[in-house]
Amino acid sequence: MTILSRSVSASFALAALASCAGRPSPPPLPPPNVAYEAPRVVAGPLEARPLLGDIPTTASRYGAGPLAIVASGPMAEGERAGAFVEVPKDACLLAYARSSASLEDIDLAAFADEGNPIAVDEGPDPKPTILVCPPHPDRVYVAAHAAAGEGLCVIAAQLVPRERADAVGRAVNARGSTPKAPETWPGLDEHVRNHRAAIGGTWEEQRRVAVAVDARAPSSIGLTIDEGGCADALVVPDEDVAVLDVDVFDAEGRLVTRAKDTSAVRSVTVCSQTAVAGSLQVRPHVGRGLVAVVLAKAKGDSAREMLTRPDVAWVASGQPLDTTRAARERSLVKAGYGAATSAQTGQLQLGRRATLPVDLGAGSCTRVDVVAGAPLALVEAAIWDDRGSLLASGDGADGAALFACGKGKARVDLGTRGRPGPFAVLVRPEKWKDPAFAAHPLAASRMLARGAGPAAVHEGKAGVVRHAVLEPAKRYMHDANMAAGQCLLVAAGASGEGTGLELRMFDAVTGDELDRSHGQIAAAVRACAGDAARSVRVEARASAGKLDAVIGERILGQ
Repeated sequence: MTILSRSVSASFALAALASCAGRPSPPPLPPPNVAYEAPRVVAGPLEARPLLGDIPTTASRYGAGPLAIVASGPMAEGERAGAFVEVPKDACLLAYARSSASLEDIDLAAFADEGNPIAVDEGPDPKPTILVCPPHPDRVYVAAHAAAGEGLCVIAAQLVPRERADAVGRAVNARGSTPKAPETWPGLDEHVRNHRAAIGGTWEEQRRVAVAVDARAPSSIGLTIDEGGCADALVVPDEDVAVLDVDVFDAEGRLVTRAKDTSAVRSVTVCSQTAVAGSLQVRPHVGRGLVAVVLAKAKGDSAREMLTRPDVAWVASGQPLDTTRAARERSLVKAGYGAATSAQTGQLQLGRRATLPVDLGAGSCTRVDVVAGAPLALVEAAIWDDRGSLLASGDGADGAALFACGKGKARVDLGTRGRPGPFAVLVRPEKWKDPAFAAHPLAASRMLARGAGPAAVHEGKAGVVRHAVLEPAKRYMHDANMAAGQCLLVAAGASGEGTGLELRMFDAVTGDELDRSHGQIAAAVRACAGDAARSVRVEARASAGKLDAVIGERILGQ
């Protein structure tokens, strides 16, 4: 560009500026013909009820009750809205959410008070519908989540009679439309029978409950263990979930045990010498659906009957060894035992066994008490004679009581599966004597331990002791009598190549079964007479193979 060109361009620019500067301002506008006041504000929410369409009418036609609005209002993506809804125990709850077209995806869920999801509909649409049927909490929190978009949303609910739930659910396309009680699981009773047969013992079923589970978070139900008792949980999943984690926690949230089996059906069996108010937590690795949980409990002495060793919810005694030892001595003196003839102390370490020599008296049997002091817990003990034969074995959260029916030199092997700590071994003659004990020492030891019960002290007065050879195809029988106001405890211990011991007691007159007990190596049954004397028949047999058994009776007061 030449100097002349640049000068011409500059001249045009200056002329344009001068022209703009000289333009006059526009004249003012005339006033409006109509004067408006400030806008009037009307308080109140958007009317969201029309968004529900005909779903309330359809549900009512098939048996649902009146409509209730749970929550409504505008929602942006990621926001939630909801409220608690009370549900009668015998009714189902139909809940659904609907929205304006600008809200493209809504999720709907019902939660228990502890935050566990009971029912969820997360389909990729703005029409989520769920149906919650018994068993369920007394109230649930129904909430909607805006997954995509923003707009007006309304959540509604209707109660549905349980017998109409299937029809209503199908009519409105609700998730979980068929109410599912634990009894509807295919083969549930068979699972329970097989499980009980596998673990042994005598169980009292507490309840069956259907629990909603989700891979994203664990679901929990209460699990209580009575003092000196056992609890068992069998968990059977439906077809929507797989690979379950089943854990037991105590009241402080500490893990007690978890299911170790790898099959689809999981179970845990827990025993405790102290009362435990804990929880059972279930979480699938895959899916979202329901599991049937069958809970049962057993008395403490049933742990001795189990064919498999249960897990133990243990709590260290919290008392020093001197205190626990003195308490054991007092209880034994009260039961009529003499002073200990020998006592040894030591420390148990995890992963290492302690071996102590003991002298067994020349009498029928010797009682050996292993007493734990804090923090020692979960003690295992066994007594062996000098020829390497097992004379007695046992375990316990805070020690063990063993009955060795032999004489001469022997050794006590000790170990711990819980915590290390101090122990004492107390040796004294056993009060209950019979020639059959020395002839069949291991079977006698197991009978004495089973007859002592959780307190490890024999109650009442010693009765008749018998020896029997038990086989699967041959039933052993004997009769016994009780005076009015008395009870009879019959305990049996077994040794040999066979396995499984079944003990039953019948009324000798009517033939009614009074008690039954199953165990791998020991069992016990009990019955009482009323105001009149009573005769009973005791039967025993082995489940497989041949067993050498010692059967002893104790006469008790009611």
